[in-house]
Amino acid sequence: MEHPNYLDKRDFTGEDKSSPSTMPMDVAYDSLAEIASKFSKLASTTHDPRYLQEYIKTGVLMAQSQASPHDFAVMIRACREMYRANCVFASYRHIRKISIFGSARIKQDEPAYHTTLEFARKCNEHGYMVITGGGPGIMQAANEGAGVERSFGLNITLPFEQHSNHVVANSERLINFYYFFVRKLNFVAECDAMVALPGGFGTMDEVFETLTLIQTGKATIYPLVLLDSPGKTFWLNWMAFIRVELLDSGLISEDDLHLIFVTKSPEEAINHIDQFYRIFHSYRFIDDKIVIRMNTNIPTPWLKMIENEFSDLIIEGGHMTLGGPLPEEEDEPHLAQLPRLIFPIKRGNYGRLRLLIDRINETPNRSYKPE
Repeated sequence: MEHPNYLDKRDFTGEDKSSPSTMPMDVAYDSLAEIASKFSKLASTTHDPRYLQEYIKTGVLMAQSQASPHDFAVMIRACREMYRANCVFASYRHIRKISIFGSARIKQDEPAYHTTLEFARKCNEHGYMVITGGGPGIMQAANEGAGVERSFGLNITLPFEQHSNHVVANSERLINFYYFFVRKLNFVAECDAMVALPGGFGTMDEVFETLTLIQTGKATIYPLVLLDSPGKTFWLNWMAFIRVELLDSGLISEDDLHLIFVTKSPEEAINHIDQFYRIFHSYRFIDDKIVIRMNTNIPTPWLKMIENEFSDLIIEGGHMTLGGPLPEEEDEPHLAQLPRLIFPIKRGNYGRLRLLIDRINETPNRSYKPE
């Protein structure tokens, strides 16, 4: 597949870009503001110095607060882990990636292991890299299937069970994390799809957190695939629980289920992900509008059909229009050539937005010129 031309500043939330300076000034910081500003300008050789100034400001305010040494240790270690991960991923952000989750306890002779191997091989063949937890079981199968050159390992330091698998053990793309929350942030922020195989509490945590982030708009929508092995019922039973205990109880909506795709076929799984990026490229919220970037334009009749079908997502009085980049998108010149679908959106129902993306991707397979 053809890779999108992403830049390092990719924003996984899809929100408009805000000013680097967001923290209000504090009298405790006033006397140091000029020094911090000068230092930030001197040290910032590749970024807006206001970013470093905000970082220094946070540290100064903590140093003058009731924060404990442990609070400082958590902040410093978390930031260092985020910095290390950014350094590893920076050179690969132009390549789409798939995060693959599953149990560390799955053995090599079990069906789930072979299913993961087959799926990861298809990831490689279709041009994706894979991100795993870097450990044994499903994680090892995914790294083996994709190959070391197409793999990332996000390992977690544990006193038992977890250790780096032989595929990524000596790779420059192996990152060791102390904190689960920093590790999970990178799983979500750096991938373009997520595929989960059978697993325990950790896999459940990762699936539910990903669903929560997408459902609440804290992460952009991307394919979430639950992959089982032929003859197995792990995810079918999981979905039965979701439908009976969550959906039927009114704890989630029917539209939320559109965020999930369940299959027992590695071929169906990779095709589902490919289809998601067939025409759709990415989106960004700007004020009350959503700007959906597409790999190719869609014809006016198809646009009208989509507008009628998804009128519930459009703010009253608004319309869907095709066009080019908005002025607010000047900070993403690498996407300027992509056509846009733009409309004022009612935020909140991301399951419906996922259906809209699916409908865009169902546009008849032919080339169209912008109207």
